[in-house]
Amino acid sequence: MRVVALIPAAGRGRRMGSEKPKAILPLGGVPLLTHTLQEFEACSQVDEILALVPAGEVPLFADEILRRAGLKKVSRILAGGPERQDSVYLGLKAVGGKADFVIIHDGARPFVSPELIERALSETRRYKAVVVGVPAGDTIKEVSAQREVLRTLERSRLWAIQTPQSFEYGLIAEAHEKAREEGFYGTDDASLVERLRIPVRVIEGSRFNLKISTPEDLILGEAILQHLRQKG
Repeated sequence: MRVVALIPAAGRGRRMGSEKPKAILPLGGVPLLTHTLQEFEACSQVDEILALVPAGEVPLFADEILRRAGLKKVSRILAGGPERQDSVYLGLKAVGGKADFVIIHDGARPFVSPELIERALSETRRYKAVVVGVPAGDTIKEVSAQREVLRTLERSRLWAIQTPQSFEYGLIAEAHEKAREEGFYGTDDASLVERLRIPVRVIEGSRFNLKISTPEDLILGEAILQHLRQKG
């Protein structure tokens, strides 16, 4: 079974307030994207990794990531699209059917573990579509455009969905093609599969697996990195 990992990292990181692409910002002195790619490199079930980076920045990322980090499984660094979904679509087209399973993970989530990646892939062999998430820890309320509470949702059934998200290649390729034909943009890849009325399995991930989107997240990321290094 051949597994390809797609790592969309083409976001400009406007909320980060930096002129540099977010994925190349340093975390513990190493580019953010490098941390993420190293976790997939260490996963024995992953055969190949494709990274999708900002258009026009491919040479920069090739130098910073491939040459300096020496990652063997990263076969290509490709130009991503204007939206995350566009980047994943381009990655799927680049795979061209030469995979049994595809696992998709945000480049800005550097604290995914090889163990979690492997667990997601193992579940995908049974369920075809698997996402990682954590149970909602806060009370969640639906709010109107005027910021008035409409209702309080039942927290026991709510999960905050993360990545990785893992799929049979043919299934996720079909879901992306259908969404593209209909001009639909979802908040994650699983939402495209849900539109095909295919069940999506949820497995529990880690609260460390945060997405770094703001300067505050980067501060938290440095603390998590230090904790993990001390833990060994």
